[in-house]
Amino acid sequence: MIETQVDGFSTKGRTDYEINSERLSLYSQLFLYGDFMPLDFCIDPVKCNEELKFFNEAWKPYQPQKGDTGRVGLSLTSLDGSLSGYPELQSLYEYTQQTGHKVSENEFNQLTPVYEKVSAIRELVDYFKPYIGRSRFVRFRAGGHFPPHRDQSANYQIPDYFRLFVALGNTGANRLFFIYDNQVIPYEVGRVYLFNALKVHSVFSMRDDALTLAISLRLDQESVARAIKRLEVR
Repeated sequence: MIETQVDGFSTKGRTDYEINSERLSLYSQLFLYGDFMPLDFCIDPVKCNEELKFFNEAWKPYQPQKGDTGRVGLSLTSLDGSLSGYPELQSLYEYTQQTGHKVSENEFNQLTPVYEKVSAIRELVDYFKPYIGRSRFVRFRAGGHFPPHRDQSANYQIPDYFRLFVALGNTGANRLFFIYDNQVIPYEVGRVYLFNALKVHSVFSMRDDALTLAISLRLDQESVARAIKRLEVR
């Protein structure tokens, strides 16, 4: 039997049911504790914004195939470590449907120059570096948004990754709304959050230059344990 890698998991001798069951077990370990949970990492939003000025000309349209949604992206990771934005700033699900090329979030694991220049995020990235996948800053203008959606996998019901979210510059109450499972979620600016992205979520900005960071992490026992270890108790 030919062994292949699909979404980061070996398919050798395994059924779709077995792969989904393994992922569900890992995913469930994370979200026994809640669906939107703070970690004990906090990024300085002022320092982060200042350091990002080095890349003022490097931002690219974010998922331009969806039309003008008022947002641009800057890749923290990519397939080759470049800042081209393609395809990592596209919808990977739609990219797969259009091209027939199935690509996993975990393949985008090469750090771009953003990592070296933006020291404000380095402690967080270094902690999760062995597991880091497709990760990017997103900047919104007023009215910019992510419409309601669930994270998807090109092949299986349960993705092979999980997500971290950070609201940074020009965010906070009545500035940037994070809407999760039909509720507006309060959050601390600069705080890193682990959230269950299989539930419906959306983002809407009321201000120009609202800044967020989204990090994907490979779903395996080691990355799950590392995330749980840093859950903050409040």
